Amino acid sequence: MMPVLKTALYVLAGLMLGVVVHILSVFALPRLAPDDARARLAGVAPVNRITTLSGSSEAALPLADPAFETAVCRYDLAGGVLHVRAPVTSHYTAVSLYTATGVAFGAINDKAATRRTMDLFVVTAAQRREFTIGEDDTANDNLVMVSPTREGFVLIRALAVQPSFAPIVRDQLAAQALCEVLTPEQAPTTD
Repeated sequence: MMPVLKTALYVLAGLMLGVVVHILSVFALPRLAPDDARARLAGVAPVNRITTLSGSSEAALPLADPAFETAVCRYDLAGGVLHVRAPVTSHYTAVSLYTATGVAFGAINDKAATRRTMDLFVVTAAQRREFTIGEDDTANDNLVMVSPTREGFVLIRALAVQPSFAPIVRDQLAAQALCEVLTPEQAPTTD
């Protein structure tokens, strides 16, 4: 009976070690991967500016849905509050917010919008304590999203229901989407 128990303990210890190694590798891999979202977008999108992705989207966003036109904004909140404006397109528009490592922390779509644009402000926790929105801004559906990190990126995706609509949707994103850092003087505050 003793050799069987000893063998069972070795097998159980081996399984436990395998589970621990597997869990650690799953959590470590995103941080160790050299080609993460930040690295892929760095080649196509400047910081704090909106960029529409058309021909370059395959390398930046692999496996992206071809029915969607995409605009991206890499941001750095060191200079102030980020103001993001996305147009409400004919069929569907969504705004997603990510940390620099690609972890999603917020999203909104056009079904929540009451105007032809969606406006949101991305802030750090420290900026949020100083940042207030007045009644006029609240009435205009301006949202405040607290970013867990100083750097990250915003994806604006708009549906083109037919391939012939893609250039129209892409032009609308290019002309109406906005991504800019507001200085403390520009940021809305309650007087």
